[in-house]
Amino acid sequence: MTTRRDLVSKIALGSVVAAGALRAAPARADSAGENRLDRIRRTGKMRTAAVVGAEPFFHKDIMGGGWSGACVSMAQDLAKSLGVACEIVDAQWGGAVMDLQSDKIDVMFALSPTPQRGLVVQFSNLMIDNTFTAIVRNGLEVSKWEDLNRPEVRVAFDVGSSHDIFVNRALPKCTKVAVQSPTDTIMALQTGRADCVVQVIAIAAVMHARAPNVGTLIVPQPMIGQPTCVGVPVESDPRWLTYINNWLLYSRSEGIIRQWMFEAMTSQGVKIESLPPGLSF
Repeated sequence: MTTRRDLVSKIALGSVVAAGALRAAPARADSAGENRLDRIRRTGKMRTAAVVGAEPFFHKDIMGGGWSGACVSMAQDLAKSLGVACEIVDAQWGGAVMDLQSDKIDVMFALSPTPQRGLVVQFSNLMIDNTFTAIVRNGLEVSKWEDLNRPEVRVAFDVGSSHDIFVNRALPKCTKVAVQSPTDTIMALQTGRADCVVQVIAIAAVMHARAPNVGTLIVPQPMIGQPTCVGVPVESDPRWLTYINNWLLYSRSEGIIRQWMFEAMTSQGVKIESLPPGLSF
């Protein structure tokens, strides 16, 4: 039986192919002489990456080796809409752009756009609208970002991430504690190496749910949003990026992206009703 979602995917794919047929100039080909969308459909696989310790976006079963999480659900659904398999490799946030550049993967979910990244990879329309938050140690009074922008405040963040970029831009006077992963930031707070952890709300909510006594989860003022998108390699043929944008438009309008986010957060112990007010994915 053809579902409404299947029908929309077929229409989206058909419109992408038709748009490509109207182009007079040939697309830049890869080594096989194909554009990326055609190659994915011919090989029957779509390659993406996932980051260990980046729940709720990605979660790796240490025993079984399998992946789950909001972005894994997204990747699997995107691949399903194309009728191909979803192949997932391990990555780090800091290396995701290089993985796209080197043709190791076809798509990377939950990648935040910056002008510098935009020079070497392409970004989709909005995937989710995240918000920067802070987990502060007990006893540290914080209501606005400027309260953290002091040399005596040690702020932990994971290198190569949007948190890294934000801390260096918005909190230049703080003492920076750069670590490898989001999980390491909480360990820095627990062991007294840091006074505060800066993360987007989706990740911070999971980290705080795992260790609620480590500190207080707050949204310092002013509230600063973090657009989160899908990254793809640069190529002249727009069909792969156009297809992803069509898929995103449908998935967001139907509330499916939000559903995947909430399901993944709940699976990691987050109580959705406990999230700070005023947030929207």
